[in-house]
Amino acid sequence: MGKLVLALLIGLVGAAIVHIGIIFSIPLQAENDAWGRLSRLGDLFAVVRIEGRPSAAGNQPGAPGFAFIDPAFIDAACRFSLENGPARVTADERTGFWTASVYARNGDNLYSISERVALEGALDLLVGTREQLDLARVEGSELPDQTISVEMPSEEGYVMVRSLVDSESERPFVDRFVRSIGCRPATDEEAGTPTG
Repeated sequence: MGKLVLALLIGLVGAAIVHIGIIFSIPLQAENDAWGRLSRLGDLFAVVRIEGRPSAAGNQPGAPGFAFIDPAFIDAACRFSLENGPARVTADERTGFWTASVYARNGDNLYSISERVALEGALDLLVGTREQLDLARVEGSELPDQTISVEMPSEEGYVMVRSLVDSESERPFVDRFVRSIGCRPATDEEAGTPTG
């Protein structure tokens, strides 16, 4: 009976230590979300490439903290703020297959699209709050027909663009598409904001 009580006591103390350790690690984990990792790679509106963790062989360069990156894709991301108006995400080049996902700062996926449903296969997004997008519609903003409006419930978020590399011979073309991705605040004309 004494051994059973001792075993239970050791188990309870061990469980308490594990729980205390988890509680103390929560702040560290909260700073290491996708928004935090992307902020270490670049400023707001900067398009950054996402690479996987270096392997044991050291043959995969990349940003620390990003795991499970498929080598068949080239991934890029951009953080944005809607505090001063909508954000515009575009690409000047085209590629065979891409997907774009818009996330809130907390990591909620709010919108996803691929080149198959985008008009003319173009990456062209206007991201804003409901009020900003309504203003752009009412004031008749100067945007191409292929621009897709994406509504955000908050003022901060990020866009992740993934581009498929079908074969190594196509990598330079996919790379050119990724390099052509732009992320910037919308101009007054694009946002439908009256000037001066």
